[in-house]
Amino acid sequence: MRLTFMIAIVLSAIVSVFGQVPQRFSGKLMPRLSPDMVHVYQRVYSAAKTADTYRFETPPEKGSVISVGDLIDQRNSGSKTIMLLIEPPAGAPYVWVDRNGNGIYETAERHELSASSEDLNVYIATIRLPIKYDLFHDYPIFIAYFRGFRHPKLAATDRLIEQSVYALAYGRVQVGPRQVLFQYPFAPHLPALSTTEGLFGVDVDGDGRILDQQFSVETASAMNDEPVFPLGDKYVSTTAIDMTTGTITVRQREKSEYTRIDLAVGREMPDFEFTDLYGKQRKLSDFRGKYLLVDFWGVWCGDCTRETPFHLAAYERFKKRGFDILGVDADDTIETVKGYITKNKIAWTQATHASTKQLREKRYRLQEYPSTVLLGPDGKVLVLDQHQLQGEALLKTLDSLLPKH
Repeated sequence: MRLTFMIAIVLSAIVSVFGQVPQRFSGKLMPRLSPDMVHVYQRVYSAAKTADTYRFETPPEKGSVISVGDLIDQRNSGSKTIMLLIEPPAGAPYVWVDRNGNGIYETAERHELSASSEDLNVYIATIRLPIKYDLFHDYPIFIAYFRGFRHPKLAATDRLIEQSVYALAYGRVQVGPRQVLFQYPFAPHLPALSTTEGLFGVDVDGDGRILDQQFSVETASAMNDEPVFPLGDKYVSTTAIDMTTGTITVRQREKSEYTRIDLAVGREMPDFEFTDLYGKQRKLSDFRGKYLLVDFWGVWCGDCTRETPFHLAAYERFKKRGFDILGVDADDTIETVKGYITKNKIAWTQATHASTKQLREKRYRLQEYPSTVLLGPDGKVLVLDQHQLQGEALLKTLDSLLPKH
């Protein structure tokens, strides 16, 4: 009784000095992982020399076309597993993965592909590879095969495959009257789910799903900190996850701890200062009066550099119509980006990695590169949809929005 009394006195003292003790909420992980459908990467599979190269429990149908490639497999230290794409003379294609690693493609390791409801020439499946955890027993990888896809850089016998790379864990937490969906990054080489590293998500608006895309208020990338999410009149972050019991512990945070910048179409992008590649101090507001593409990118990012030809075309075609670009670079060394812009004759301004690190990682919590925003002359967001700001679509978007002289 005396111990209980003393604890009560201590808690009372803490509350009187620091304010109310942060509220905690509890929930449970769901027992199955899901593929991360944002980070999906393309792979080229080549024609197999002969079916005799591989050992099958039941051989593929006679006359089948067999293609082989590396499946990015986060379960392995080498991060690759061989996958076979089989196209039989009749019927849908399928894939084969040696799940148990015994060197034999067994019948149980065959995964059927089904035509996508959005495109009948795209065949999809989610394959599940074994892992050993108390709660999770398989690692999901989403596969999409683009039948008939042709490209000048691909041989006629090459096949284009897309696959997810990462997996996500989900759970539900009782926060006040609501059962809230939470999302956590899963790394198969780690013994526990991190609360401070990776891609996190919360169903902020209560629609039963988490909008997982660039600049979404419902997802955030974290580096050595607990990302804070707004939830009605509360602000919360996950403080602990027990992988044995599946218990999630969420704590309430102060409003002042939510320092993220939330962008939305029609809302002004807040001003920020940066240093350009030549040491000059600049500000975002220096570009007021122009239609500005703010491009968060890096030379190390293949998807970013694939956008360079379209950015060059856009800059040349639309600069007389009031268009400009601000590159916000994420390369560790200035020499790397200087060499790239010199080689590619890039004329627009670049903000350095060091001067925008906090902005990218803490204020915007960027989860993917490239991430781009199109601003109007008043500094307000015109377009956030990445599909409208990449490739040929960027040129069409600009042509439709910019004034014609």
